[in-house]
Amino acid sequence: MTKVNVLALDTSTSCLSVALMRDKAIISEINLAVKVGHAGMILPVIDEVLTKSSTCKNDITLIATGTGPGSFTGLRIGIATAKGLAKAIRCPLAGIPTLDIIARGALPSSMHIMPIVDAKKGEVFCALYNKDGSRLTDIMNLRPEGIATLVREDTLFVGNACDLYRDILIKDLGKLYHEGPALLWYPRASVLAGIAQSLPIEGLSQDVQPLYIRASDATLLLERRG
Repeated sequence: MTKVNVLALDTSTSCLSVALMRDKAIISEINLAVKVGHAGMILPVIDEVLTKSSTCKNDITLIATGTGPGSFTGLRIGIATAKGLAKAIRCPLAGIPTLDIIARGALPSSMHIMPIVDAKKGEVFCALYNKDGSRLTDIMNLRPEGIATLVREDTLFVGNACDLYRDILIKDLGKLYHEGPALLWYPRASVLAGIAQSLPIEGLSQDVQPLYIRASDATLLLERRG
């Protein structure tokens, strides 16, 4: 029986995460804090994950990448790398929203889940999820003060924006605000691989695009200049 090897990577935040899943078992995973950028690190980390799992590139049957929202530069690097590998190996490519990965990583949960990722400019990327990890709202770009309009019951908050806007959220939500531990704040490639492996292969293509939610600073500058 042919083994299913899923190579998963996420570069949407300041944590670079790469994992290899074989037949629903995590064989190798590396999670690293990235201060400067993902470009110089992603290929060596992928090589290390494959080496540690005794897997060669041609044995990969599916590649999965986080699609954002998150760091514009990080997303471009990660998705371009995933596309390049998928094309070279001739295997399917799955793209999964970053907030979906974070929410799934917080399961099992006894309450609603809201991943909140720092979007810079005093804003967050967020979405509300059910207890089973299914999304209840669209993925949004909001000021942290706007989150209170979405939360009506006890909710588990996870994501790096918790550290930035904790005081605002506690003030606005009171006892409805429950904060998950920091180890749940970032998308993990092992969780991404599990989501991707559950998808029907025939429905996948290599046309994966980043989920930006809002325009980049460069785009806004060009629009202002006409």
